[in-house]
Amino acid sequence: MSDMFLEIIELDDGQIALRRADSDDEPIMRISFSESVREQLEEECIDVAKVMLTAGIHMISDLNIKASEAADRIGELDTELDDSDSRPRVIH
Repeated sequence: MSDMFLEIIELDDGQIALRRADSDDEPIMRISFSESVREQLEEECIDVAKVMLTAGIHMISDLNIKASEAADRIGELDTELDDSDSRPRVIH
């Protein structure tokens, strides 16, 4: 599996976005602050967005790990069921 490099950008409309570094495609995530919050945060707005985007990336990663573990457990159950099918069938 190849590494995916991400970049944080500021869009023309002021939104902060996360996208693949090797692509100009639609951003993966966007964060939008109201004008009043932008005025209150001033230069810290970008730092707040970075923390929010980082938390989102970690959450997605955790969800992917959980989904992979669940798929592994399902695969193990399927294997157990397949093994039981190889036993002779008992007919009474």
